[in-house]
Amino acid sequence: MLKQLRKSEKGFTLIELLIVVAIIGILAAIAIPQFAAYRQRAFNSAATNDVVNIQKSQAAFFTDWQQFGYTAASGTLGTNVILTGPASTTEVITSGTAGELLQIGISNNVTLAAVISATGDAFNAEAKHLQGDRTYAVDSDTTATYFDPSGIAVGTALVLTDVTAAASAADEYDGVGTWQAM
Repeated sequence: MLKQLRKSEKGFTLIELLIVVAIIGILAAIAIPQFAAYRQRAFNSAATNDVVNIQKSQAAFFTDWQQFGYTAASGTLGTNVILTGPASTTEVITSGTAGELLQIGISNNVTLAAVISATGDAFNAEAKHLQGDRTYAVDSDTTATYFDPSGIAVGTALVLTDVTAAASAADEYDGVGTWQAM
């Protein structure tokens, strides 16, 4: 009779439950760091895409106006600014002359700036995602995209003083400091 009662009992033993919990713990220990790395790459990818898009926008702007433009928010034309996407104001590239405006789109939490030379024949642009760990840059002198692995810390936005200010006919990023071509 006792054997019949024990056979009808259903459930898991304590050892079986501990093994399952241990397996879940091992899988979580592997998956969580991988997930964080995937997120970091996605944030960096958004900044990369935006800086490449501004390089293409600059090429279109140069085709139309025979000079490159700088970043400005509506209402602050004539002053170079850091644009953060998506902003409540219209993000533009401008040369400061009336009518020479090009709207650009910027990804969420990406800060971006473009600076031009005094003659308007060269530009630099840099972008960083707020949660990214790298700053990305393009230059009018080359088609390469550059990154700075020792750039600004995660959670810190790009500020105008971080942007290489002197756009010139020389390459401002290739072999300069910690900048590396992608």
